[in-house]
Amino acid sequence: MEKFCQSCGMPLMLHGEDVRGTEVDGTKSSKFCSYCYANGAFIEPNITMDEMLTRGKAAIRNGKGNAFKKWLMVTFYPMQLKNLERWKK
Repeated sequence: MEKFCQSCGMPLMLHGEDVRGTEVDGTKSSKFCSYCYANGAFIEPNITMDEMLTRGKAAIRNGKGNAFKKWLMVTFYPMQLKNLERWKK
């Protein structure tokens, strides 16, 4: 199993909770989170990388953690995102 969603970069185990999406047969995805992937397909198949970047930064800013950690995550998020399976070209 991947450690991070290969679409948005979110940890697939978030605060001790399994947030993996599902495949067509109902099994848990080994690559994608439930916010990006369900029933074997992307929830938003036409989302752009820029839209995902904006959404991810907002989620980081609104998530748990101290301000410095959030700042680091937001700063390095674009580099992480471009290296994920969904966005590699």
